[in-house]
Amino acid sequence: MNHATNPETGTDRGQGATIAVPAWLQDLSSRAGERFESHGWPHKRLEDWKYTPLTGLAALDHAEAEAGAGADLNDIRSLDLGGAPALGWSPDRSPEVRGTLPDGVRILGLEAALDAMGNRLKPLLEGLDTDAPSLAMSALNTARLGSSPSSAAVVIVVESGVDAGTLAVEWTRFGASNALDNARVIVLLGEDASLDLVEHHAGAGMLNMVNQFELHRGSRLRHARLQDQQASSWLITRTELFQGQDSEFEQASLDIGKGLARHDLRTRLAATGARCVTLGAYLPTGDAHVDHHLDVRHEAPGCNSEQVFRGVVHDRGTAVFNGRVHVLPGADDSEAHQSNQNLLLSREAEVNTKPELVIEADEVVASHGATVGQLDERAVFYLRSRGVSEPLARRMLTGAFCRSVVDAIGNETVREALRERLEAKLENAS
Repeated sequence: MNHATNPETGTDRGQGATIAVPAWLQDLSSRAGERFESHGWPHKRLEDWKYTPLTGLAALDHAEAEAGAGADLNDIRSLDLGGAPALGWSPDRSPEVRGTLPDGVRILGLEAALDAMGNRLKPLLEGLDTDAPSLAMSALNTARLGSSPSSAAVVIVVESGVDAGTLAVEWTRFGASNALDNARVIVLLGEDASLDLVEHHAGAGMLNMVNQFELHRGSRLRHARLQDQQASSWLITRTELFQGQDSEFEQASLDIGKGLARHDLRTRLAATGARCVTLGAYLPTGDAHVDHHLDVRHEAPGCNSEQVFRGVVHDRGTAVFNGRVHVLPGADDSEAHQSNQNLLLSREAEVNTKPELVIEADEVVASHGATVGQLDERAVFYLRSRGVSEPLARRMLTGAFCRSVVDAIGNETVREALRERLEAKLENAS
């Protein structure tokens, strides 16, 4: 599949057109729209949104986005992923792929996916919970699914036994600052399949994104996200993850942008031997705000989860971490570990952290902890006594603090690409 080709996405509809959707999806979107209107925008009275209210979005045009106004394309540098295929978007929101996909890998726009596998997608789309007021953004996403010019949707299918390698997904938006895009990415991995999916969010704009990942027996998904958007940008993501027997999932997020980012992860370890590792490093500067909310459910025995998050907060930046691990009855012999550590580098910086463990099973190994502190001045003094300047000493220490997260990324190419962006961020922030 070559650059600017989309043979599997259906007919050319032209910019701003909508796709043909079945009646059940129209009904689903209609009900979700009513739910969003009932819920309203997430506000600080909701516990899950206490520190990241979105009431300011109410004045925005969340139905339509005007393309073309915003960041300069020349200001954005793509990640160097060794020539891996890259997924982008055409003016009519159809997926476009640069490079060649391996055999056994398909990327379909929503219309083509519904034609080819509607019976498989129907329970997945209908199963996304949008009932609670805290899920209003997901309700809005579903309401716009396939029916709005400001909505993009794609289905990535990896057949059983196929190693799909690395796929970059470029969310480079140049929409009007007063408009909100909606996007849905569905990844379906067959048994013993594998994929490294790398999201890059850059430029200006506002995006409300839902990921739905389904991992079957023995499959592996490594999902990386780099967020380095401009100050005017908002990124709201929700990832719904289903893990089958002996499946492996790794998510690594690096948030170095200047706007607002909110990431929700909800995962079900639904069968024996499933493993979920979530890594995160965030460096909000200026007035940037980063929020991570995680809900990991151990539903079967013998599963493993780990959450490691590190934050360095400068200037008036704010960070939120709420990580919840629930080991349900019957999920014996589970192992769950959670760690969130933060450095405050200014008097105006703020961190709100809340790790949670709920254990209702036997023979469980679990730990959790959170810290908020400042750089060790003794370590700074030690480096200065060895001839290192104070700015460089502080950059070295903060770099080591966050680099431990990036260094844990399993894919070497992705690890090096994110490490390079981390080092550049640290140098500019010092």
